[in-house]
Amino acid sequence: MPQIAVTSFGHSALRLERDGLSLVIDPGVLAPAAAFDDVAAFLITHDHPDHVNTALVASALAADPRSRVWAPRDVADGLAAAGTSADQIDVVTDSRAFEAAGMAVEVIAGVHAEVHDTLPSPVNLAYVIDGRMLHPGDAFPALPDGIDIEVLFLPVSGPWMRFADAVDYVAALRPRVIVPIHDGDLNDVGLTLTDQMSAILPGEGVYHRLRVGDPVEL
Repeated sequence: MPQIAVTSFGHSALRLERDGLSLVIDPGVLAPAAAFDDVAAFLITHDHPDHVNTALVASALAADPRSRVWAPRDVADGLAAAGTSADQIDVVTDSRAFEAAGMAVEVIAGVHAEVHDTLPSPVNLAYVIDGRMLHPGDAFPALPDGIDIEVLFLPVSGPWMRFADAVDYVAALRPRVIVPIHDGDLNDVGLTLTDQMSAILPGEGVYHRLRVGDPVEL
């Protein structure tokens, strides 16, 4: 299967590109303007501002009527309120498969990992790309039978998780490549510590921190 060029835009925002088409996952308020340029399809995991910048996604969709977005209902409602055409919005309410930007996408529908029992947990959609790359959003979902993840975009920081949870998830999935994400809340010291802690991740997977803005074929 042809490789995909992956570009990190920081935190959980990623661009996946193949054959001249770009798919962007979770471009939130921490993502630079470049994350919203020339995008054929957006995938949004859940309705938190660090995962979706509603105004800029709506603007990008308006600029290219051929582009589309797949998202949970609450995100879709926000985009519609921002003026996005209904023809460009695909509301995802359950686990299913589709094609976006020429890539096969499988959705694992679930809920956001609990931050605290006093706070609501919104819908969280994990996305499997081409049957081998997983962006889990803000959760560590179990995978359906038959999916063997090669590239795991692994959350490593946030109020909803411990690094131990990331270690356990790698132990369960045993990916070939581990790309840390969800680390926009860390300063340079925190990033260095997290990268050092990657030494305890189990299995033979290669830990590969992406430089923001530099595409890498995976």
